[in-house]
Amino acid sequence: MTKLEKLTNKEKRIKFKPLFLCAFLSYYVYAENSTLIKLKCNSGANPGQIKRWYFDEKDVIEIYPNGYKRVYDVQKTGKYEIYANEDAAQGMYYVSIRLYEGEMKVEVITPLATYVDNSCKRLN
Repeated sequence: MTKLEKLTNKEKRIKFKPLFLCAFLSYYVYAENSTLIKLKCNSGANPGQIKRWYFDEKDVIEIYPNGYKRVYDVQKTGKYEIYANEDAAQGMYYVSIRLYEGEMKVEVITPLATYVDNSCKRLN
């Protein structure tokens, strides 16, 4: 590698560092301002499997056992309930999360099926 190539690579790294720093700081500020709640539930769609749900004031994220994620937009929140939906190519998907002490569950209505993920436990 010539000196010119080494200088060019060093310049690229120097330009990349501020960009990386800005991206990291913006993510950190978002994480500080947003409280992400995590649930672990028994899957109503696939009995015997565990599904995870993450949500904050803007998004609800459904994480399937195989790692697939579906993101819903929060429409309404209450003290113990969250309502969200997603306008997918297959049709509308609706989610309602109930956070009552004795009955934490997630109800999902899809174009093809309706199911309830129950026995939810809050992870944080």
